[in-house]
Amino acid sequence: MEWAMQRLQAYWLLSKPRVTILVWLTVAAGLTLGGWGQTLSAGLIAATLLGSWLVIASANALNQAYEWRQDALMTRTAQRPIPSGRIRVWEGWLVGALWGVLGTLVLALWVNLPVALLGAGSILLYAFVYTPLKQRTHFSTAIGAVPGAIPPMAGWVAAQGGFSLEAWLLFALQFVWQFPHFWAIAWLYRHEYTRAGFHMLPYPDATAEATARLALWYTLAMIAISLMFAPFATQSWLYLMGAATLGLWTLRAAYRFVRTPEAPQSARSVLIISVLYLPLLLIWMIVSLWV
Repeated sequence: MEWAMQRLQAYWLLSKPRVTILVWLTVAAGLTLGGWGQTLSAGLIAATLLGSWLVIASANALNQAYEWRQDALMTRTAQRPIPSGRIRVWEGWLVGALWGVLGTLVLALWVNLPVALLGAGSILLYAFVYTPLKQRTHFSTAIGAVPGAIPPMAGWVAAQGGFSLEAWLLFALQFVWQFPHFWAIAWLYRHEYTRAGFHMLPYPDATAEATARLALWYTLAMIAISLMFAPFATQSWLYLMGAATLGLWTLRAAYRFVRTPEAPQSARSVLIISVLYLPLLLIWMIVSLWV
């Protein structure tokens, strides 16, 4: 019994649960926003949430199976299930593939084909394009941001049955949000990434100053995109107040990174606030539809 529980815990960690939960919540937000004003069936909601969880977990598991050797070289990832020996490499591939197939089938059979294609495409892009490119080019960050931006769009398409301007705005918001977030992580762990052979900064030999400036510019772009949702809110002025407040909060962190780029706390603030900013903004979008 204890062995079985340890195995299940290892498989749970293979999904990168903290990352999966955050991304999965953006699917739920997209589903809520897209389904506003209509009655969604319980079956559709359950299938969207279950299928998307499996798809996200699949991409993360396959990512770990592919780069377990590199994970073993970095302190922050050395205790992941495969490099630590709790799961064999072939198990990681098998479990990741099973999750992906099951998740895509759930979305195709009980949600709709566009969402299933988005799910399958995100797995392929993340696990088999972005992951190998991390060891070859800094441009991999842009490639990886595409599957990272699909989840809220998929939630919207699940509710609406098709694409719309709002779906693309959700995609754009999450696409741009990822850059300051990723670059803050990359700067904090740049020595470990270099040792593992990953190219994670904006461009080769980017300095702290250059990384911070780009994080600031992308933060400004993210705020601009967030304000574009105002016409779709019931009370546009109320949404703008909340979005602007959250935007200024994250902009302050990005500006502090520019002012003191060498200070680890500056990059860490960008990282922490970015993790909080996105779910808070999506919650505010939903709240602004209620009033």
